[in-house]
Amino acid sequence: MLVKSNADQEKRIVEQLIDDDPELLRQHELFKAEMAFKQELIDARKKNKLTQKDVSKLSGLSQQAVSRMEKGAGGTLETIIRYLSSMGYSLSIKKN
Repeated sequence: MLVKSNADQEKRIVEQLIDDDPELLRQHELFKAEMAFKQELIDARKKNKLTQKDVSKLSGLSQQAVSRMEKGAGGTLETIIRYLSSMGYSLSIKKN
């Protein structure tokens, strides 16, 4: 049976769960950071008016690898660096 999603209700449930469990909160924060990073990759690619296929050719990665990385389903550090380098970006670390 399909049930219509209620984003507000789901958000409240997640907030209650993570408030009650410090480990779950840590995992949730890591997940959000990963998704934000993947979105930054997509935004950078689009800002440079490149398709996934373009990045594939420039980086030497398969188009499928580029797609999987952007969907958050994989990507080693080497793959991420190759993706970024193909567009003239580099990877850096900063303290929050």
